[in-house]
Amino acid sequence: MNYIAAINAFDEWNALEQPSGIMLNVEGALEDMSNQRLLVQSLLLFPPKTLEDQRLCQLQTIQTASWLEKIKGCTQKQLCVRMPDGPIESFLPSLPTEFEQLAAYMFCSDTVLRERVQAVWNANPDLSSYMIISNEILFETLLRGLFSAAQECGIEKMSILLPLVNRCREAQQQHMFAAHCSVDYDITCDVGIEIATPRAIYFAADLASYADVIVFNVDELCWLLYGGKKHRNSRHEYGFLETPFNEFDDIGIGTLLGVAIQQIRRKKPDIRLCASGKYVLTEKGKNFCQELGIHSLIASTHLFASEH
Repeated sequence: MNYIAAINAFDEWNALEQPSGIMLNVEGALEDMSNQRLLVQSLLLFPPKTLEDQRLCQLQTIQTASWLEKIKGCTQKQLCVRMPDGPIESFLPSLPTEFEQLAAYMFCSDTVLRERVQAVWNANPDLSSYMIISNEILFETLLRGLFSAAQECGIEKMSILLPLVNRCREAQQQHMFAAHCSVDYDITCDVGIEIATPRAIYFAADLASYADVIVFNVDELCWLLYGGKKHRNSRHEYGFLETPFNEFDDIGIGTLLGVAIQQIRRKKPDIRLCASGKYVLTEKGKNFCQELGIHSLIASTHLFASEH
C-alpha cells in the first residue's frame, strides 16, 4: 500500500504526479482550542494513573471532533497523517498568564504548578528534545482520536508518519499502538518513520524494523548537520564552493544518506524509501537520490496541512 510514497511524489523522476493522496500535518492540532492545550498541560504536569482518567477521555473526544473536521473531505483520497513533532517543553506553561489560566483550570495554586514544572524539568533535563508523541499515554490518546474520526468517516486505509524519530524504543512503542488501533478500528494502516537527525542515521536499520516506509527529511538533516541555522549565505563558510543551503549537499548529506540506506538494505531490502525537501528536488538532488535507490521524492512533509 505505502500511501506515503504516493503523495505528491516524483516517482517518475521527471514530473510531479497528479496527487492521489493528501498528507495532513498535525502540527498545531493540539493547540486548536485553549481547553485542549490546558488538558495537555495538566496531563504532562499531573500524569494520569490509568487510561480511564477522565482527562484522557475528554482529550480523545476533542481530538476525534477535531479530526472529523480535517479529514471529512479526504475520504476519496489516500490519507497520510504526520503526527505532531512539537517538543514537550513548548506545551508547559511559562508565562504568568499561562500559570494563572492553568491554576484556575486545575483548581490549584500558582506555586504548586511552578513546583510541578520544575520537577518535570529536573526529571527530564533534555525535555526540549522530546516530542509530545514521546509521551506514550498522550500518543495513544491522540492516535485513538484520529482512528475514531477515520472510522466515522468510512476510511478503510490510511498511513501515519512518525516525525523526527530519534529513539528505537519510541518507534517500537508507537508502531505497536498503531497496530492495535488498526485492529480495534478495523482500518488498515501503514507506518512511516521520518529520519531527520544525523543521530538517527546510524541506527536507521533498527528503525526500519518498525516501518513500512522510511522518509528522509533532507531539509532538517541539512539544518541540523550544519548547526541548525537555516539561512546561511556565505559561499565558503563550510568549505563548499556553494552553500549547502542552496543546493543538494552530496558530500555531507549524501554520505549520511548512503550510510543509512546501506544499513537499511542489509536488514530490510524491500522497504520503500522516500526523501523530502527542497534540496532533493534540484536536478543534482534528484540524480543523487536516484543513484542511491530512493523510490520517491516528496516536496515537503509540511506543505499539506492547510489545504484541507
